[in-house]
Amino acid sequence: MYSTIREMTSGLGATFIFILLWIVLPGQNDGWFAFFLALASYFGIRHLFRPLSSKKISVHLPEGLSQDTFTTFLTACTEGLALLRNDAESINNLPFRSTVLYLCRLGDELLINFEKDPQDVLLARALPDRLQRLHEILSSYLELTNQRSQSPQTVRAIQDTEKAVTKAVTKFEQLHHRLLENDAIDLSTSAKTLDNLLDFD
Repeated sequence: MYSTIREMTSGLGATFIFILLWIVLPGQNDGWFAFFLALASYFGIRHLFRPLSSKKISVHLPEGLSQDTFTTFLTACTEGLALLRNDAESINNLPFRSTVLYLCRLGDELLINFEKDPQDVLLARALPDRLQRLHEILSSYLELTNQRSQSPQTVRAIQDTEKAVTKAVTKFEQLHHRLLENDAIDLSTSAKTLDNLLDFD
């Protein structure tokens, strides 16, 4: 979609410049001059609207975590959270929808933390798989809730799913708190190191 808009904008801009120069420059050979200027403007506009590249996180990566693995991890988590948000929009049970959206907000906070401190990725390598699993569970949940006639077993399955996802929120909170504690420990260590460096006695 982005590339299509870029091509259309470049083409329209080049065409406008060509027509404008063709009218303004009356000489017999000035048509070629207008053509080459329009061609140059086409590539110039395309350069201004370069494709959006994936975000590069310029941070120091811990040993055992490559740049590709780090980028793939962040991308997978972002996509997983997007799927969960789409699922939440289709949930009719408003309290449960709020629970899923809260889980997504926790996921957003985890992503921010990972970008600032890639070391924490080593503690949450399974997160993309967990997000994908949650999406699959919610997809099945939505299929059941959309059934017009629901058996007692179906109702029980729906209730079990809501309980399981709510329990997953607790797990996300625990992971979030654990990473925050690690950050606090790192900050305390840095503060003590600074204090020792400033001790001139």
